[in-house]
Amino acid sequence: MLGAERGADRADRPDPDLLEYLLLSAPDVTGLASVATAVVALARSGTIRLVDAVLLVRSEGQTTVRTISPGEHPSLAALGRATTGGVLLSSHDLELMALTLGPDEAALLLLVEDRWAATLSAAVRRSGARMTAGERVPRGRVAASLEAAIPTARHGRADLLHRSPGTTTVFDQVEQVRQLSRLVDRGVLPLDHYEVQRRRVLQG
Repeated sequence: MLGAERGADRADRPDPDLLEYLLLSAPDVTGLASVATAVVALARSGTIRLVDAVLLVRSEGQTTVRTISPGEHPSLAALGRATTGGVLLSSHDLELMALTLGPDEAALLLLVEDRWAATLSAAVRRSGARMTAGERVPRGRVAASLEAAIPTARHGRADLLHRSPGTTTVFDQVEQVRQLSRLVDRGVLPLDHYEVQRRRVLQG
């Protein structure tokens, strides 16, 4: 009986090969309501599993970003109820994504399991193969590739891959922006200069 319970527990865990994060931004929280509805529909259909969800809000004139549970906001309550847990984003994860928010902006940070790919993941494991890399291709890179002069030529085409597998950031962007924020708090750095420097940090 205990073995069966453990097996059921493992079956209910997210597939470690199919987790990805999504950051969905809007000018305010109201603009995220329809996005949340679409995410809940995908979760209910079994296309994805919503593992974790956090609302990030940055107010006008502020450098700090508030982190809020979606369940605490009326228009996002269904999103909070659809979250399964098991794997959680860390506080540093939240800070790293918060760096991308501009003034008076809100975003949903979602950790999802791509359940539509479960059959592929199982086949990979059964065959002894591995999923060794993958990332979402930035839309700007896709647009550049679509504009290629010769549609069938690979040489000279814009790159789609952002980095090689296993590449890690060599500096802590969160700590760099924290230092900038402290300068704003001390009155040393104007807010508009902070925005310029924040974007430079994000661009590496």
